[in-house]
Amino acid sequence: MNSFPARLIAIALPLACSLGCGTQGPEQKKLPVDISFEARVGARPFACGDTYTGLGTTATTFEPMDFRLFLHDVRLVSEDGTEVPVALTDDGVWQKDGALLLDFADKSGQCTNGTAATRTHLVGTVPEGNYRGLRFKLGLPPSLNHQDVSIAPSPFNDISLFWSWRMGYLFTRIEGRTAGLRSGYFMHLGSTECPPLVPGQSYDECTYPNRPEIFLEGFVLDQGKVVLDLASLFEGSNLDVNANVPNTAIGCMSQQEDPDCAPVFNRMGLAFGDPSSAAVKQTFIRLE
Repeated sequence: MNSFPARLIAIALPLACSLGCGTQGPEQKKLPVDISFEARVGARPFACGDTYTGLGTTATTFEPMDFRLFLHDVRLVSEDGTEVPVALTDDGVWQKDGALLLDFADKSGQCTNGTAATRTHLVGTVPEGNYRGLRFKLGLPPSLNHQDVSIAPSPFNDISLFWSWRMGYLFTRIEGRTAGLRSGYFMHLGSTECPPLVPGQSYDECTYPNRPEIFLEGFVLDQGKVVLDLASLFEGSNLDVNANVPNTAIGCMSQQEDPDCAPVFNRMGLAFGDPSSAAVKQTFIRLE
């Protein structure tokens, strides 16, 4: 039997490839993402070693002791409203598995926790496009929140940012010495009323996840800067006196029984008291 003529094969192969080969187009171009975050206290930059005045309902003084927070689920919003995830770059220090640690506190002044190094930006990539908004969540997702801090990779290996396996990490750790609380006012945000860990099962969500979602409309890549303002966060809070409620921490450590948490939760955009109630618009973080 004669084989299929070589001349016909030469014709057939290019035709077949024109119909079925290379249907996957060129990979979409990636844009680099480098978003700056600036910590402030009112009009002044946040800095360990400085003293700030006029905070809270008593216009107290504030000497920083700590300011660190985790972020995750970072997205840019395209012109048509589509949310596009930012692929954060794992760097082995500040960013890992889609989450990052922002650290505004060096080890000067009253700031004794953490490290002398600071981190004030996030780095990643997004598909090429026109973006007009930024969204992210404070804290860590359940998949990262309940891990063994003693063997976790950086940035999840700092014991000073960890409560327990059951409750997980401190999503936000903000502390400062005030005129009335010389040992320090503490604002620690994290998940609360968490179920017991069951070996071999995935972790259930806590009753109060406490992961505020931040919406910053109008953000433009390479132009926008994110500002975290402690004066705005503490507006409505008495930083000089701890509420006289038994078994609650000094300041706010996310306890639902602690009235000191109500004003800061409100300014973070978190509902306080009823987990099903609608959250108010946050005023802690803004775009410039």
